[in-house]
Amino acid sequence: MKKLLILLTCVAFAGNVMAQAEDDADKYYIRNSVYMMKLTEKAPNKEYEQAYKIMNATFDTINFARRYERYNDFSLKNRVLDFDKLPAGTAEDGKAQGEDSNKQAVYVGRLAKYFKQDKTAAKLVAKWYSTPNTPEGKVKLDNDLINIQEYGMKGISEENKSNLLATGNMLTAYAKNTSDKLLKNTYVCVNRYNYVDAKDVIEAAGAIGDAALAVAGNNQLLRAGLGFLSKKAKDVVKGYFVVAHAYLFQLDWNERARNKVEVDYWKDDPKVQAKLIDDPVFKLKYVGHSSKRAPAAMSLKASTTLEKLIGRGTVRATDRSFAALQRDHEDFRPMTSLHVIDGKLAAYIGMKEDIEAGDKFDVFEAVMSKDDPNAMEWKKVGTIKVGKTVWDNREGAGEEIAGAAEDKDDQKAATTNYTEFKEKPGKFGEGHMIRLTK
Repeated sequence: MKKLLILLTCVAFAGNVMAQAEDDADKYYIRNSVYMMKLTEKAPNKEYEQAYKIMNATFDTINFARRYERYNDFSLKNRVLDFDKLPAGTAEDGKAQGEDSNKQAVYVGRLAKYFKQDKTAAKLVAKWYSTPNTPEGKVKLDNDLINIQEYGMKGISEENKSNLLATGNMLTAYAKNTSDKLLKNTYVCVNRYNYVDAKDVIEAAGAIGDAALAVAGNNQLLRAGLGFLSKKAKDVVKGYFVVAHAYLFQLDWNERARNKVEVDYWKDDPKVQAKLIDDPVFKLKYVGHSSKRAPAAMSLKASTTLEKLIGRGTVRATDRSFAALQRDHEDFRPMTSLHVIDGKLAAYIGMKEDIEAGDKFDVFEAVMSKDDPNAMEWKKVGTIKVGKTVWDNREGAGEEIAGAAEDKDDQKAATTNYTEFKEKPGKFGEGHMIRLTK
C-alpha cells in the first residue's frame, strides 16, 4: 500500500498547473473557504475492493489548497468519515435538510447528525476567531484576529490595511465587514465515491431515456433523437468509471451568531470563551448534492496502469462534481481574473472547472464600498462568452494511458494553457474579475 500511495501522489499532481500570479484585482477578492472531506463506504462486492482502495488513497494525496486555488482550504484535522460509524438516520432526516432524492437523503441526514454531534460548525467558528495554533475544539479568542487577517486582508485597500493594523485591535469595522464575508462563505464539502461498470451508466441513462420517451409521446422526431443518443451512449461509454458524489454544507452565519462570538463570549475569561463550542447557535446548513463521473479502466485486471487510471479518474470526477456545485449554487461560485493574452481575452480556467464552449461569464470591477469605506465591492460591468476552444487542464491532460475506459469528450481542447473568450479586449481586460453565470 505504501508503494501505491507514492504512485498516487504523483498521479494527483501530474499536469496540475499551479495558479497564476495574482494581479491587482485579486488583491481585493475575498475567497470562499472550503473544508474538503471524504465519506468512505465498503465496496459493494469483492471485485471492486481494489478500486475502492485506490479511490480512497487518491483522495488522501490531493492538496486542495493547490488544486482549488480560488478557495481557501480552511479545514479541521479530520478529513475522513466512515459511513458505518455515522449516527443512525433515515431518508426523512435528509429530506428535513432539503434533499429531495430518497437515496441521497440518507447520506445527507446522517452527515447532518454527525456535524451536530461533532460540533463541526462551532469548531470552525472557533478556528476563525482564535489565536493561531489554538488546539482544535478549544477557544482562545484573538483581539488581533490573525486568522481573519490572513485570509481576509485582500478585501481592503493598502491604505486602510495600514490604518487598521496601526490600531492594534482588529475587532472594529474591519471585523464586521471581513469576518462576516469569510464565515458566511465557509463551506464543508463531503465527497463519496462509487466504482461502476459502463453497463450501469448506460442502464441509468436508459431509465432516464425511457422517462423522456414517455413524455415525448407521438413526437417521432424527438423519439428518434432520444434513440440516437441511447445508441451513441452504448458506442462511446465503455469500461469502468469513477462516480464522485459531493454533498455541500454551509456555515449558518448571521447577526445572531456573530453577536454570540463578539459580545457574549468576547470576555477575558477562558471559562466563558470555552462555552462557545457547546452553543447550538453555530450550525451547518445543507446546500445541495452533485454527482459526476470520469472514465477509469477498461477492465479490473491488475496491471501497471490500473492504479494510475483509477487515480486519474478519481481526481477528474472530484473536479467535475465540485464544478457542478458551482453551477448549481451562485454563492459558491468563485471569481477568477480576466487577462489579455496575445490580443485576446482569456482566463486560466478550463475543463478541470467543467467549462464548456458557449458558457457565459459576468465581468466585475473593484469599486470602493458606499456603505463601508474600509471595504471593496464588486460591480458587474458586462458579460462575455467562452469561445470554441477550452483549455484542457484536467488531471493527466494529454497523457494517453493504455487500458483507459472510453467516454469521448466532444468539445475541442485548446492548445494554449488558458481558455479564450469570443469578445475582444477594450471594454474588458486586465484588472477585471469574472464569474460563471447561471
